[in-house]
Amino acid sequence: MEILKELVLKMNNDLVRIIVYEKSNSFYYRLINNNIYFKDLIKENSYYILTINKDEFNKLNKRYKCEIIRYYGLSFIIDILKNHKYMLVSLVISFSLLYLLSNTIFNISINSNDENIIKLLIKSLEDNNILIYKRKKSFNELEEIKKKILEGNRETLEWIEIKSKGCNYIVDVTPRVKKEKETVNDEFTDIIASKDGKILFITSNNGTILKDKNDYVKKGDILISGNIYKDEDVIYKVKSEGRVYAEVWYTVKVTIPYNYVEYTEYGKTINRYYLDIFGNEFTIIGKYNGENTMREKKLIIDKPYFPFKLYKETIKKYKYKEFNLTEQEAYDEALKRSDNNIKKILKDDEYIISKKVLKKEANSSKIKVEVFYKVYENIGITSKIKEEE
Repeated sequence: MEILKELVLKMNNDLVRIIVYEKSNSFYYRLINNNIYFKDLIKENSYYILTINKDEFNKLNKRYKCEIIRYYGLSFIIDILKNHKYMLVSLVISFSLLYLLSNTIFNISINSNDENIIKLLIKSLEDNNILIYKRKKSFNELEEIKKKILEGNRETLEWIEIKSKGCNYIVDVTPRVKKEKETVNDEFTDIIASKDGKILFITSNNGTILKDKNDYVKKGDILISGNIYKDEDVIYKVKSEGRVYAEVWYTVKVTIPYNYVEYTEYGKTINRYYLDIFGNEFTIIGKYNGENTMREKKLIIDKPYFPFKLYKETIKKYKYKEFNLTEQEAYDEALKRSDNNIKKILKDDEYIISKKVLKKEANSSKIKVEVFYKVYENIGITSKIKEEE
């Protein structure tokens, strides 16, 4: 009889472990008399614990006070799904989002300093549906795209490689080297003044010099003409060549506070992408928790049918230094910055001739300085000769 009970229980996976709040021994005999098969029966002073079929539990529950303390088989799975449905739904959504986002392009980097090459590749990638926030391509798809881009740009590109790194694409490219063809430029040009100044040096390899040393000129004046004259008549025209250096004037105004903080960026900029789910942030890529950062946040995806928002956060790392200057130190710093402002616009063969402080205003918190500069600068630029009527 016991063997038969065990076989019936094993054949039926829909089992439950129950507790029956009953003290009398009649409960045990009732199980036997009603052909209710059970196993692992434990009797305590005020209750019984046993494993039975779920259908048999429903019968007992009508007569005794019973409680299910554990499920087995299919009932166990149904109970798990019922009691943890919200967590399971969240897990399904989370894994779906993780899969979706891990197969999405968030950044495309092109390793080239040639703006024309960069524009060409951006257009070619767009034509092949490689765009930010689009699905990542498989290895075979990338190989086909590379071949297609190279075949369509044989005269421009020698080699291209598209590497996938996380959610980023890194594009390496080698442009095709072309032999420069000799071109004949038969344009006739003058050399004119790019700004006002006093000529200090002028020389010509081709063309007619119209100005002399120490002449004051205005912006747009012709300095070296491409017209070659004979007896005041133009006998032919050339492309004028020459150099014209002049004394040019600048006025620079600088204000320096006595107490200030100077920030300097260092390291690479970090692009962090994260999900906002009911106010909680979940970083996808680019996690960085260091101090001394400047952060700029941008909303990327915000749709009513998505239970999340996608943000891009640009993180720039910086170092800072505090300065507490005396009036003299602030004055020296103002002159230094004023000089640097001028030097930034000068070429190697240009320099500051002299400078003079026109104004100095100091108060309790800052100093203002205005400086006048005389600069030795090349003012000659090429301009096409205008045809006379």
